[in-house]
Amino acid sequence: MKIQKLLVVLLALSSSAFAQTDPAKLAVAREVITAMQLDKMFDGMAAQMKQMGTHMSPLPPDATAEQRQAASAMQAKVTDLSMSMVKGMMSKVDTIYADVYTLPELNAMKAFFLSPEGRSMNAKQPQVMAKMMPLMQEMQRDLMPKMQQLMQEAKAAK
Repeated sequence: MKIQKLLVVLLALSSSAFAQTDPAKLAVAREVITAMQLDKMFDGMAAQMKQMGTHMSPLPPDATAEQRQAASAMQAKVTDLSMSMVKGMMSKVDTIYADVYTLPELNAMKAFFLSPEGRSMNAKQPQVMAKMMPLMQEMQRDLMPKMQQLMQEAKAAK
């Protein structure tokens, strides 16, 4: 009897893993993602990450032009790899949206992002990101010495 109950519970828990996403919801989720212009947002983020990477370079001030060029090339490769992985993840966002949001919620999101206000929000995102970038750089600048201190303290404690 206990084995039967256990099997029923396991079957109930695992059934969600086999559940298929409703094709209608998936289609609307894709429309929402298109209306949100997520692809443009990530392309803009990539450009800003590249720019930020060049300003945050760990090269010494007396680095040669060759060293700077090599560091810049490496930073570009890291950024491109990171953004490629993010875009791969983004290809699954439609399924996530369809699983998390109800059809009425997806339709409301789509209506908003296709409205003048939603389009305005999308158009202004680069401005928002540009204003956030200095804050993020400042946070990284402040965080690095603290992280280094924590690492030194951990090494000393060993």
